[in-house]
Amino acid sequence: MDQIDEAIVALLEVDGRLTHREIARRVGLSRSTAAMRVQRLISSGQVVVRGVVHPAVIGRGALAHVGLTVTGPAAPIAATIARRPDVPFLSLTSGPHGLVAEVRAASTAEIDRTIAALRGLTGVVGVDTLTYVELVRDVVGPVGTVGIEVDDVDVALLRGLQEDGRASYVELAAGVGLSAAGARRRVVRLLDARVVRIGAVVRHSGQDRQSAMGFGIRLAGGHHEVVTALAAMPSVIFVARTLGRFDVLVTVRAFSAAQLVGLLDTVRALPGVSSLESWAHLEVVKESYASGLDTPA
Repeated sequence: MDQIDEAIVALLEVDGRLTHREIARRVGLSRSTAAMRVQRLISSGQVVVRGVVHPAVIGRGALAHVGLTVTGPAAPIAATIARRPDVPFLSLTSGPHGLVAEVRAASTAEIDRTIAALRGLTGVVGVDTLTYVELVRDVVGPVGTVGIEVDDVDVALLRGLQEDGRASYVELAAGVGLSAAGARRRVVRLLDARVVRIGAVVRHSGQDRQSAMGFGIRLAGGHHEVVTALAAMPSVIFVARTLGRFDVLVTVRAFSAAQLVGLLDTVRALPGVSSLESWAHLEVVKESYASGLDTPA
């Protein structure tokens, strides 16, 4: 991707349904050129625009971050874990943990059973778990609370948006028996209520310039000012308050090692940050949040 592609992806991460005309206006292209670039990014498979449904809506409101210490090759263990439907994210990482995963389940008890299963895998010699207290920022999925109930028509629309976040309202309407205007009203309502978030996900290869890094923060005092500052940083793509050996869990992205160093120094300098540990996401094995919509929760 060149700089223009990166600018387009940044816009689609915020709003995956942004029109070609609006993308063109913001990036400084003609509408046809913007449409061509968007289509090329999506057709290549490098960029996927999906609707991600709030975990609580699909009955998976308990979330945890799991670091796994392994002996021997990590890739075969990752292949086994990736088949689990309650693990939407899995990455090969540097640092003390060969793998990090996110677990989403209906309850803390189910999280506990999943952790026990992971602990029992051949090659896993240690498991470090962080329980999410609050999901503050996520460029992939919705955060906050959901204040509305969804019906069968809503669920059908959500399935369509999971398949293709940029599907037209005409296409969405055809699948649920509504007019295009009716489908649009429903989708806007679901977006406004934070039931779903539609954004771009970049599938990186080893040739990409962009890198992702995770780090855990221990605080000295309250969390509010630190969390607010982190969530406002453009390079920060994920922030969660957690219980465990870290108080805050963060993921950042950068286009150079120097930028990563600068980000770490900026975070270390925040008032209230006591210490920080980081790891690099070397290869994302799984990133799939499109499941669990059989029935509304």
